[in-house]
Amino acid sequence: MKFNFKNSFLGLLSLLACTAACSRNTPNKNNVIIAGKDTISDSMQYLQNDRIKLGIDLNLGGAVTFLSDQKNGGANMINSYDWGRQIQMSYYSGPWPYIGPKGETPTPEWSGLGWNPIQSGDAGNNHSRLISYERRGENVLFVKSVPMQWPNRKAVECECEFESLYTLEGNVITLEATIVNHRSDTTQYRACTQEMPAIYTNGAWYQVVTYLGDKPFEGQPTTVVVDKNDGKGWPWVHFYTPENWVALLDNKGLGIGVYQPEVMRFNAGFHPNDATKGYGGEKDVQTGHIAPIGTQILDDNIKWTYKTVFVLGDLNDIRTYAKDHREVKTNPSWSFENSRQMWYYEGDCKDSGYPIKDGLDISFKNGAKIVSPVTYWKAEDNGYLEVEGSFSSTNNEIDLTVEIQPLGKADFTDWLNWSEGKSNVEDEKRVKASVFPAAGSVKLNQKIKADASNQTYRIRLADLPGYNGAMKYLKLHLKADGKAVLKSVKLVK
Repeated sequence: MKFNFKNSFLGLLSLLACTAACSRNTPNKNNVIIAGKDTISDSMQYLQNDRIKLGIDLNLGGAVTFLSDQKNGGANMINSYDWGRQIQMSYYSGPWPYIGPKGETPTPEWSGLGWNPIQSGDAGNNHSRLISYERRGENVLFVKSVPMQWPNRKAVECECEFESLYTLEGNVITLEATIVNHRSDTTQYRACTQEMPAIYTNGAWYQVVTYLGDKPFEGQPTTVVVDKNDGKGWPWVHFYTPENWVALLDNKGLGIGVYQPEVMRFNAGFHPNDATKGYGGEKDVQTGHIAPIGTQILDDNIKWTYKTVFVLGDLNDIRTYAKDHREVKTNPSWSFENSRQMWYYEGDCKDSGYPIKDGLDISFKNGAKIVSPVTYWKAEDNGYLEVEGSFSSTNNEIDLTVEIQPLGKADFTDWLNWSEGKSNVEDEKRVKASVFPAAGSVKLNQKIKADASNQTYRIRLADLPGYNGAMKYLKLHLKADGKAVLKSVKLVK
């Protein structure tokens, strides 16, 4: 089972956004395994070069259970105390609680998670079901599986498939992760925060390092978020990093870096306490943790793919890779031709669902908000906001308020995800409020036509008080009941 703390942790995350069977077959001439009904006796498959060895377990849906670096002695870095750890895909949606197709109810400690398919198995030790496995050359593995509903102890297969494509090049592993939904429940549930993916290391990798600041890749110093004897790491902390990476390092300064180019929010930490930092094997309770966090609506029929990179080595290896491969967005822009681009909604607001075609077809009530993903831009490079779309309402015009969130000192530190024991979120907020205050948002009102005609609204931001320096996201407040087809949002010079 997973830690019992996950109920409070991911219950909070959802508020913020919100096995059975494999065959004993062996690879045939095409290096393909197709699942049957039994557990595979020799389920480990590896990618390996002269430095890195990656191992996935076909009995656990292809989750990573082994990862080693000869530069660091070749010891396994991945923790498998239970089937909620490993490196594995994990997703969240409604309803809360989720009841299985035969009335299966979740265990009370996990009921707040809602619909929660994970790659390895469930809280009742039922593992996921392999569909197929394929070795694509010497450095690529592909796995397709049916995940389990984590909160249930009676086996409940999720109405979706996971596809994992692993590629090894030098000291770098790329995971291309895809969820393919075919849920019978067609409700469009609220957006939830998603782990992209979840990473758990053995206790030797305890030091969490990243960049916290507003000048990414300008040679600014990094920050040790969790270290030995600092009383930190548990409960998990969350933070904003515009460099898109986090590292877990050992006493020698070697370990794993997680680079996720689409997101700038991460959870990380160490469980359970200072006394267990720095040692422990794959079946021990102590573990380091990283999860890139994105917010996503998971439609009943969605197919969603992300790519996350794992870099093995020291801090310089990890940060240099992120700098060399970052997608520079001086002028962030989002086109909704065939994707939400990780935008989501607050209040009474929904779209027509997946697949997205030619824009976000939205219905909204007064007070609804359309929210961008967390990102980074400099105000001085983006004096205008362009919003393209058609809007309709019973009124001739709609009042649109553009709200922009600048970076502030609150973004230069980490924050607790939830309260447990002596760790209290509200107490932390009070203590940190004076040292790390949040920046006030910048708002601008704009009238837009409500005649259903497609328009591009060019909104000047440069003169707004407070619009200077680094910015991280925006919201579009709609002050009417109506409909819209949102085509794109752009920040321009």
